[in-house]
Amino acid sequence: MLDPENPPRIFLSYTRKDSANVKELYQKLKQAGYHPWMDIEDILPGQDWEQVLIQAINDAVFFLACLSTNSIDHRGVVQQEIKHALQVWRRKLDDDIYFIPVRLNDCQVPEALAKFNWLDLFQEHGFSRLLAALRTQMERLGYVRKIVLRSRPVDDLSDEMVKVRLREMDFFDFYMNWMGRGIKHQYEIVERNYEKLVLDHTTDLIWQQGGLEKDINITDAEAYVQKLNDNKFAGFTDWRLPTLEEAMSLMEPKKNEQRLFIDAVFHKAQRGIWTADKELSGVPWFADFFRGGSYYGVDYNDFYVRAVRSIQSLI
Repeated sequence: MLDPENPPRIFLSYTRKDSANVKELYQKLKQAGYHPWMDIEDILPGQDWEQVLIQAINDAVFFLACLSTNSIDHRGVVQQEIKHALQVWRRKLDDDIYFIPVRLNDCQVPEALAKFNWLDLFQEHGFSRLLAALRTQMERLGYVRKIVLRSRPVDDLSDEMVKVRLREMDFFDFYMNWMGRGIKHQYEIVERNYEKLVLDHTTDLIWQQGGLEKDINITDAEAYVQKLNDNKFAGFTDWRLPTLEEAMSLMEPKKNEQRLFIDAVFHKAQRGIWTADKELSGVPWFADFFRGGSYYGVDYNDFYVRAVRSIQSLI
């Protein structure tokens, strides 16, 4: 998990003709919990822009040289930014990831930058590869705190055990831990075999963006997940019901526009989802995003399904 009080700064270098594409990258990085820096967003009126640029490059943890057919052979501020960033790079350790050429389209990388392995943002999984590179360096620098959640289901999960774990993890539960702040997710929507998935880089879990759009009992829920695996949903055969801990990691302390306690990156149909955990009496637990809490109910109650799997390998 990224420290929300100290997100790593990422300097975005680009030519004006690419402003729209880079602004989109800026927003995606921001949503992923980073602190992207872009001149048109971050230089204030009246500031000495040249001095601000130099200071921003010096302070950045990463420098992204956004390249395109518009920027190749372009003379101006971009070249000055790159020149200064290369000076900063020379002071880094040999295996540090700092200077990343990012191709916005199929352009030729300047010879001076060819020593760096570049990234094709316009290709499938381009942004995922960028996040992977950023995370690798941030783990080295101590910026990233991974959250490891229990994936093995249990059949004796008491109220008290749930309450203690919710507080330990600072997960929000309207009734059991209403002061919980939840966790800062790094969500990314990807498509595999025409199916939309949500990657959470904070917990290394992959979720169905939607799931089953009708409520069913727990027996049918287990059968639904088995069918996902039989049909190799999104190309995988290891889908499962989440543990309560995994399901509650999705709970947000504030309602979204659909009035659910979950990030709007997920579909709204699944107002409450089954988990693989059972209470002492043998009835299953579920996470209720409408009421904002964790509950257990008799096995003939009907809820929705959002299957999950561990990331392991996606690209």
